[in-house]
Amino acid sequence: MDRQIADCQRIADQRGWVVVETITDNDMSASTGKPRPGYQRLLSLMRGRSVDAIVVWHVDRLTRRLVDLEEVISICEATGVRLATVTGDIDLGTDTGRMLARILASVARGEVERKGVRQRRANEQRASAGRMGWTRRPFGYDRQDGEIVVVDLEAKALERAAEMVLAGDTLAAGVRMLDEQELTTTAGKAWNVTSLRRALLNPRYAGRVTYNGADVTAGTWPVILPTDVQERLGERLRDVQRRVQQGTDPKFLLSGLARCGRCEAVMFASPMGVQGKRWQAYRCTACYLSRRLDLVDEVVEAVIVARLSQPDAAALFVEDEDVPALRAECAELRTRRDDLAALLADGLLSASAVRDRSQQLTSRINDLEDRISRVLGESPITALADSEDVLTAWETMPLRDRKQVVDLLMAVTILPAGKGHRFSPDQVQVDWRTA
Repeated sequence: MDRQIADCQRIADQRGWVVVETITDNDMSASTGKPRPGYQRLLSLMRGRSVDAIVVWHVDRLTRRLVDLEEVISICEATGVRLATVTGDIDLGTDTGRMLARILASVARGEVERKGVRQRRANEQRASAGRMGWTRRPFGYDRQDGEIVVVDLEAKALERAAEMVLAGDTLAAGVRMLDEQELTTTAGKAWNVTSLRRALLNPRYAGRVTYNGADVTAGTWPVILPTDVQERLGERLRDVQRRVQQGTDPKFLLSGLARCGRCEAVMFASPMGVQGKRWQAYRCTACYLSRRLDLVDEVVEAVIVARLSQPDAAALFVEDEDVPALRAECAELRTRRDDLAALLADGLLSASAVRDRSQQLTSRINDLEDRISRVLGESPITALADSEDVLTAWETMPLRDRKQVVDLLMAVTILPAGKGHRFSPDQVQVDWRTA
């Protein structure tokens, strides 16, 4: 960057031009189309005729997309701003100059595409060989003499966080433990629940290679969290009891669970009122469909109590699963997923085919882990179904558990109605998740 600026300054000095502003977009690609603040600032100066000429090191430093080049050309034609480069001037006021600029931009774009192909092929080869690649050092690992090594302090903290979660502690407790040890992510940011959960479930720590989200093969680096530990973490962190927000005490039964029948967005509780009257309603933040909260809750609660009061309720909703068999099936699916790496390395399957098949297997594995979680977790549905008085059990149950029952049993959709229509139970659609 400094060398390019110096070369451009030399061109300006040779021509007696006074540099009014130096603009850079360091570490920002001109080929992705993402906004570049410096580039937008330059276009603004050109449109406002605040400059007579611009100097860039090369056309591909200005833009690598023809659509952006056409914008620059149109501005230069309208304002008379000249374009100079260290490698030679380009007169955008002539057809020859414009043709040359377009050729240079096309060549630059072609090089970007060729580089992308080479990089993707290198990534595929690295993944199939079981090597780890990173743009930023992952927490717990570093490189030493070309080899990947474990950073003991970070690895032990990650292991401790895993032990805490498996022992029943929350992710928030794990975050506090990391904070107490003054450990941050390798980006220098404080840990949070999301980043810790992502780390604990990242296949990298079990020594697995992933490519484009697909599990490819076993890695060649030291393992921090063994596969069986990550499997149990997956069961714990995918536990249905964690679907309901754990950070604060909930106040409304369907807030964050009900969906809008018009646009399918999630609805939340919101105070509403007219002519001095106030009430709570479930409201869609996208299309503003709303229904009175107490009336909707009454319908949903009546449906749940009625269904769980039936004689067959306990048999329908109590999971009767063979957990060892489910775990064995998970292991078999993981083995099949691992075998895809050999097919990729031998050229028998393309990377896209491996990725698609791996994602299918991963989806089946996740479904099995959800079934295991339901068995291992203490579902409040069981307590309701076994109760002699379901209505009383429901009314005395904590709201958090009632929300969990709704989330496990049904999907609630609040349907739109014509303007002026009074509330009707038919406007609440219940779709059972369980047969």
